[in-house]
Amino acid sequence: MGLVRAKFEAAEQYLASKGYEVVNPCKLDHSQNKEWSDHMKTDLRAMMDCDVIGLLPCWMDSPGARVEFNLAVTLNFAVISLEGML
Repeated sequence: MGLVRAKFEAAEQYLASKGYEVVNPCKLDHSQNKEWSDHMKTDLRAMMDCDVIGLLPCWMDSPGARVEFNLAVTLNFAVISLEGML
């Protein structure tokens, strides 16, 4: 398992232990995605069924996470920082 996937897995386990129903973007079907934009569309479609977003440590280094954060704030999602929790 790669480092990024391991971080998402740890975040999923942590949030599930707190009672959240977690959508792990690493577990979404990206098999038809050819470009980064396709990958993001898959993730954002899944995100639209959520009302909370969890941010991994160093999320600001990820262009995709920044898009997701901005959308979450615009749509008034609750935002959970996982900094120091994983």
